[in-house]
Amino acid sequence: MTDNSQQMDEINRRYVELARRHGLNPVWLREIIDLRNRGFNYSQIAERTGISRETVANYLQRLRSMDRQDYWLLVIGAGLIIAGVGIISYFLGRGGSSSQSSNE
Repeated sequence: MTDNSQQMDEINRRYVELARRHGLNPVWLREIIDLRNRGFNYSQIAERTGISRETVANYLQRLRSMDRQDYWLLVIGAGLIIAGVGIISYFLGRGGSSSQSSNE
């Protein structure tokens, strides 16, 4: 099994490749997705990132208009990159073998 840093490198490589295929700056897209998921509106995202509000709106519109697979790969990829290797460790260490309690 590959280690976490190799997995993160692969996730990041695929994320960047997919963002660029859609003509989007992967760093901007990751920031926009993160802030939008945290509840910021377009103007707040623009202010925090230094990206124009129109570009923020354009990126989110382009993201929404993608096919579902690309959309989810970018959204989840951005989340994994932001969360870092901790989230991968969590899923590999705890998510792979879910033991459910029947006492609840």
